[in-house]
Amino acid sequence: MKRQQTLLLLGLGLAAATMGTQAQGIIPSGTLAGVPGAGNTYDYTLTLNNAANATTDIEGFWYAWLPGRFSLPTMPTSASGGSSGWSATVDGKSIQFQGNATDAIAPGSSAVFTFVSTDSPTTLAGSFNNLPIGASVAYPGTINFSGSAPNQEFTVLPAPEPSTFALVGGGLLALWTGCRQRHQRTAGQLDQR
Repeated sequence: MKRQQTLLLLGLGLAAATMGTQAQGIIPSGTLAGVPGAGNTYDYTLTLNNAANATTDIEGFWYAWLPGRFSLPTMPTSASGGSSGWSATVDGKSIQFQGNATDAIAPGSSAVFTFVSTDSPTTLAGSFNNLPIGASVAYPGTINFSGSAPNQEFTVLPAPEPSTFALVGGGLLALWTGCRQRHQRTAGQLDQR
């Protein structure tokens, strides 16, 4: 009897592990970078990633939208699927990006999209209607309105600014220089002995 219970528990554990692995589906993340454009607009580049440990391709992406909520403060003036081959449709105060099986974002891959808006990068890094503006939904197939799994809600985050990289790089350079000078002083003191 004990052996049967052990086998049953082992079988249930294996089944649960298999279901957990299969349930991963898409694992989206994204970043948004904006630069001043023509007039009072900003040109945005949105990079959508599908994690390497995802098990399914991403074929649809609805930026700044969760079921029943449009998150952008103003309507974008234009949007493009960029070089991804995807279509882009401004839908109210959000953008729908749609691909298909041939240009889907495979696990471990990314795609770049663009849009133009009068909203500043600071504004788009904030919140609207008590939600992060970048709150979005990715789809393993065509965009649907169910808002249920296997669709994945996530938040597109602002890309780090180049000045952030410069500060980190400068700090690392200063640390390396200090360590090198200390090492040289120590080596010089040893040579004098």
